[in-house]
Amino acid sequence: MVMPRKVRDIALAAALLGVPFAFLQANLKDPDEINPIDKVLLHISAPIQAGVTGVTSAVHRTWKRYIYLVGLQRQNERLVAENMRLHRSEREAQRKLARMGRFERLLAFRREKGVETFGARVIGRSSSPFVRALRVRIDRGQGEVRAGLPVVTANGVVGRISRVFGDYSDVRLAVDPKSSIDVVIQRTGARGLLHGKDAQDRYLCRLSFLLRKEEVKVGDLIMTSGAADVFPRDLPVGRVSRVSRRTYGLYQKVEVTPTVDFGALEEVLVIVAAAPPAAPTAEGKPHPAQGITP
Repeated sequence: MVMPRKVRDIALAAALLGVPFAFLQANLKDPDEINPIDKVLLHISAPIQAGVTGVTSAVHRTWKRYIYLVGLQRQNERLVAENMRLHRSEREAQRKLARMGRFERLLAFRREKGVETFGARVIGRSSSPFVRALRVRIDRGQGEVRAGLPVVTANGVVGRISRVFGDYSDVRLAVDPKSSIDVVIQRTGARGLLHGKDAQDRYLCRLSFLLRKEEVKVGDLIMTSGAADVFPRDLPVGRVSRVSRRTYGLYQKVEVTPTVDFGALEEVLVIVAAAPPAAPTAEGKPHPAQGITP
């Protein structure tokens, strides 16, 4: 006799609900009240219970690890962001400290030289085909400065103002081949003219009209002579980096490395007071370069 489908479904549902109930009841009974049927049910359910417990524990551990890793990642992201912020703050503090140091040196220079100056910021650069800045633009213009005024830093000579327009001015640097500055060798007093020199990878100058008989060596400091009422006397310009004495001609070839880092100019001083006159040489003789307009 075939059991009706409805009855079969009810019986199956009752079995599915009864079996777990029987297992649950057997597990909840006091050990003293367990009967043989309960023992059988416990024996059958033990592996299943162990497996379920193991799976549940594994899922729980995985979930806890996931939550831990998510929290760790968020904490790491916060630490990275904080580290970047601290680095930015440190760099900004270092920039401000460096700027304060430059300002202090500029003020000390102004007090030491006793000249009237305007402070100015470098706001632009014009480069040569050799990717070197030959001119810079400063934030001082008409009514404050004029063409021809010398521009310096605490480290030495920068150049001269070549053009004034509106609120800005262009400065031709000492390394521009068109620049010319009357200078002396500090150690010996020998005089010459300093011109800019083309170079692809660094800033250089050349010392012209230095007689072959004059003593000069690598490391000698080159200073302004104060001639032509352009630059005050005794401003550093550069140091001799190479000397070439030819076997012919009146003059020797001297290469000079500037004391100013033209690639890192940020603040400068424009000297607006008249420079003191140049002191006469010990011999009272004119220099070969005199009469040549810088």
